[in-house]
Amino acid sequence: MDMEALSVDDYESVRASRRLDARSGVVTLNAMMEAWEALVQDVEEGFDAELVWEYPQMLRCRAWLAEAWPGFTDRIRAERQAELEALDARFELATVPLHGQADKAKWHSRRPLRIVGDTSLELPASWCL
Repeated sequence: MDMEALSVDDYESVRASRRLDARSGVVTLNAMMEAWEALVQDVEEGFDAELVWEYPQMLRCRAWLAEAWPGFTDRIRAERQAELEALDARFELATVPLHGQADKAKWHSRRPLRIVGDTSLELPASWCL
């Protein structure tokens, strides 16, 4: 993204997203995009069974993006939309819907397809098929 070409409104829309910081403890759009990318990669590679109970907390980065997205300017959204959609698509391929959810469930209603590590650990009931 060409940062010099951004307008004052673009910068203000990104700063306005900081209103979510009190709840999420996260400061920037870039940090949340990086956190989402890291989680997607972890899910693709196989999600560690010992972290299943932390998974909803890990999804907070995507929840933050969903909540903050409408507040960004059209320019900021346009610059980052393809990246977000690509991450979402990768996530969808590496996950399955939670028990009882539709096949096209959104990120908050999906779980990793591949679980690695100690698979004898108890899984959340919604993860069982």
